[in-house]
Amino acid sequence: MKLNFYLLVLLFPLFFVQAQDGAVWNTYQAKQEKGVSSTNVRMDLIDNAPVNGFDFLFYIKIEYRVTKESDFPIGNKLKKLYTIKNAIFDTINGTSSFYYVGSFMYDGNRFEYYYVKDVAGLEAKIDRLFAEKYKRETYKVYVREDISWELYKDFLYPNDEIKNFMSNRDTLIQLRNAGDVAEHARKIEHYATFPTEEDRKLFIAKIKELAYTVDYEKTIGDTSLSYEVKFYREDKTSMERISKITQKLMEICYDHYGKYDGWETFVWKKK
Repeated sequence: MKLNFYLLVLLFPLFFVQAQDGAVWNTYQAKQEKGVSSTNVRMDLIDNAPVNGFDFLFYIKIEYRVTKESDFPIGNKLKKLYTIKNAIFDTINGTSSFYYVGSFMYDGNRFEYYYVKDVAGLEAKIDRLFAEKYKRETYKVYVREDISWELYKDFLYPNDEIKNFMSNRDTLIQLRNAGDVAEHARKIEHYATFPTEEDRKLFIAKIKELAYTVDYEKTIGDTSLSYEVKFYREDKTSMERISKITQKLMEICYDHYGKYDGWETFVWKKK
């Protein structure tokens, strides 16, 4: 399954899942052709994926009803899906070594994704779980080989554009919780890195056309992107404004083979 993400990630409270020790989770929503999808993904596995030996993708689809009021299940149905998610986790946990990598909800279906070492007996145990505890639920079990962890890396894990939205969202939630007034413009500092000094120079020339001021330029070590620049401009901290700013900066960075490394600012409160 592969869906195309439109340029919309919604600002909403984060939901974190506790599944395996040391796991780092995050959630994002994206607008699709038939509505909004919600993805909950384990973020900390990306540098180690695929994990050797966990070659089988085992996943379960559970259906829910979409209403005019919401693209997602609400109330008791949502609680029930979380209960089922935990029961699936416990069932697999007692059967095979595994990595739970995330879930995806869209168009009346919730998918729970696992990479497992051994699939023997798993499907039968999930069938037994639903037969004994969740008879009224409509579900389906899938098993396929995914040695490269393609689904995790290319579908669940966010691309650079969505990661940028997620980072903006998380920072803006922190600012909002601290009492920040988003409508008040203040100094916002940005960071970017480049593979060569010339690439950085061309980038700086471009951002100066957009009224940014360079704070410093420095070399940050023997890496593929050693040439860093810090720059700033006064802007508001609304989600719409920050999204436009960071998207534009990312595009300019890509044009010069660089990477946009994010932004920071201070909390501005009403006096």
